[in-house]
Amino acid sequence: MANYDNSRYSYADVLGGSGYFMKDDSLTYSGGVKTLQEKLNQAGFWCGTPDGKFGAGTDEAVRHFQRAYSLTVDGKAGKGTLVKLEQVLLSSPGFVKTSGAYGVYFDSTNKRFMHNQQIVYNHLRNANLGKKAVAAFMGNIEAESEFSTAWDGTGGSVGLCQWLDERLLNLQTYASAIGEDKTSIQAQAKFIVEECKEGGNYADDYAVECYSTLRNDSSVADNLSLATDHITARYERCLKFSSKSAAVAAGYDGARFEKNAYDLNYYIDTPKRRGYAAAYYACMTDMP
Repeated sequence: MANYDNSRYSYADVLGGSGYFMKDDSLTYSGGVKTLQEKLNQAGFWCGTPDGKFGAGTDEAVRHFQRAYSLTVDGKAGKGTLVKLEQVLLSSPGFVKTSGAYGVYFDSTNKRFMHNQQIVYNHLRNANLGKKAVAAFMGNIEAESEFSTAWDGTGGSVGLCQWLDERLLNLQTYASAIGEDKTSIQAQAKFIVEECKEGGNYADDYAVECYSTLRNDSSVADNLSLATDHITARYERCLKFSSKSAAVAAGYDGARFEKNAYDLNYYIDTPKRRGYAAAYYACMTDMP
C-alpha cells in the first residue's frame, strides 16, 4: 500500500504514453483520474461517482477492464489500458440509468448491462433460471454490494453477495481451484451457481433449496416480488427482525425493512431489493 500522486499527469498525458494512474492511499484529487472514472463508467465498468480519487473502487474497475480485454491485470491505468478504453468507447453508445428511485444502468442499443451485471446475468441465465428469477437475484445483489467484488464489506462480509464464514472460505477455495483471483467477477458469478448445485463440492443447503424452488415452483419463479423475497430469505439470509418495531428498537431505520412474503420476517433493505429487481426485469424484457 502506498501513496501515489496521480495529479502529476493529465488523461491526455497518459493516453500519449507519459506515466500512469494507480491506486493512491492518500486519495489525492486528479483531473485525469476523474476523466478515467467517467470513461470507465461509460464503458460499463462501474467505479462509483467520479471524484478524481483513485481508491479501491476505481482499482477494482480498472482490473475488471484489464481482464475483460486481455490486458496485463495490474491495476495501473497506463497508455495500453487507456488506448483500449478509447477503442471500446468508440464502439459503444454507453450506458444510461433507467428512471425511477431504483434505476439501473443499461445499454438499450446493444441490450446489455454494465460489465459485472452482464456477467452475472449470463451465468444465471445459463443455469436455466427464468428472467424474473434472474432479476430477483440481481436486485438482491445490487442492494447487497452494487455488484462490487471487493474483498471487504460490513462485518467481514465480502464480494457480490457479501459472503461470510464458511461460504467466504468456500468462495476463496473455489476461485483458487479454477485459477481465478478471488475478486474476479467470473469467479464470483460462477460461485453463485456452484452454491446452488445439489451434491456439489461447494453446495449450500439453503442455496440449493432456493435454486430448486426458482427452477421448479412457478408460483414463486413467476412472481417477481415473491422470487426476490425468497432469495433474500434463503440465499442472502441478511439481517432480519420479527417486526419493523424490533428493527427500530435495535437502532435501524424502519423504512429499510418490510415484511418478507416467504417467512414473514422483516429483512433489511427489502424495498431496495424489490425495486432494483423490478428495474432489472424491465430491462430484461427485450434481452435473450
